[in-house]
Amino acid sequence: MTLQVPTSLRIALLAVTLALASNLAVIGFIHWRTYDDAIDAQRQRVVEEAAALSDVYRSGGPAALNAALHDALTEGDPQLLVAILDGKGTPRSGNITALAPPPARLKAGYRDGQVRIAKAGKPIDAGYVLRRLSPTRWLLSGRSYGERLALQRTLQRSLLLAVALSVLLGLVCGLLIARYVAKRVSGIAAAATEIGDGDLSRRVPISGSGDAFDQLGQQINVMLDRIVALMQELRVLTDCLAHDLRSPVGRLRSRIDAAMATDDEEKRNLLLAGVVSEADALMRILTTVLEIGRSEAMASRDQFAWLDPRELIAELAEMYEPLVEDSGADFRLETRGVPLPLFGHRQLLAQAISNLIDNAVKYAGAGRSFVVFAEQSDRDVCLGVADHGPGIADSERAEARRRFGRLDTSRSAGGAGLGLALAEAVAHLHRGRLELEDNSPGLRAFIAIPTGA
Repeated sequence: MTLQVPTSLRIALLAVTLALASNLAVIGFIHWRTYDDAIDAQRQRVVEEAAALSDVYRSGGPAALNAALHDALTEGDPQLLVAILDGKGTPRSGNITALAPPPARLKAGYRDGQVRIAKAGKPIDAGYVLRRLSPTRWLLSGRSYGERLALQRTLQRSLLLAVALSVLLGLVCGLLIARYVAKRVSGIAAAATEIGDGDLSRRVPISGSGDAFDQLGQQINVMLDRIVALMQELRVLTDCLAHDLRSPVGRLRSRIDAAMATDDEEKRNLLLAGVVSEADALMRILTTVLEIGRSEAMASRDQFAWLDPRELIAELAEMYEPLVEDSGADFRLETRGVPLPLFGHRQLLAQAISNLIDNAVKYAGAGRSFVVFAEQSDRDVCLGVADHGPGIADSERAEARRRFGRLDTSRSAGGAGLGLALAEAVAHLHRGRLELEDNSPGLRAFIAIPTGA
């Protein structure tokens, strides 16, 4: 069975580890820069001097030891510390008045500590050796630390204390961080749970601090807004599709009933031709809706190839020339600059530009002219149409872009309201945009594709 460690505990342990590692690195550097061999050398000297006095005691007894201590003290070495202690650690002779603090019991060996001497008002740092002479007598032999060695000893003790404090502070900071992270994550998780239960109005709470959790929450909220918008658009699309298909399906049914009811073969053929025409119209609507969905899902980028925008525009202009002449309008072809080769979906681009040309032919009116153009700017390749018709008001452009979007009756006659929606979806597929601008008068509609797309 695998033990699951809570995330908050993992974060706390990670914080402790990082705090300890960083402090150890700093402490190690300080110790490396400040440590020298003076303390080790003094310790070695203290041990040797204590061994020499012990040898004197073993060879000459108490009298010889007392004489040796007297001689050592009369030499005037300010760092030398010697004393004879009783079984309780109280000095009976020598230059030491007391151990600070008095030990609970004496133990043979070397130690660092503090002692009191007659000439000093406060305890001094020292290193000394205790050796047992008899059940009631102990020999203390040592040396006081000079100012530099005392400072170094203090620094070493401080470094050890710093290690302990770093662990404690790391644990406290880790717990605080873990609590903060757990609180923020639980807020996101709670929002995700409610959203998963169907409450799409729920949003991730934002603290306003601008930290990474706020950025994540904002991105999630933007994504949710987009999902809600897409669902609303899907509902509208479903309603509009059902509404727009009702009429042609009704006409199909009427024509089929009429064809089945008549005995006139010529009339039946005429009605059946109308059925084919209505079926073709339905197929065009469904195909266009499908292409819009595929383009918005970026599903056709695997069919991209390099193409010449000027050549594409020229082919469309040639194809539409008879239709334009029949409508009584006029158009010209313009290529400003030298458009770069474009990496895109040739068929969809042609269909999108064709929709823009159809709109220009339909709404520019007889006797008016429009321009089919391809131009290169610093950042974009622009393909589109500029007419001098009634144009589209700023307030109506969002509706014009929407699938099955309807403006006034005169502008929507004869179409399903998918032309600009397809053009915008194709622009999205090419990571570009559909621009609708005022042509003073008329409309300038074009697809702008970034040169780096």
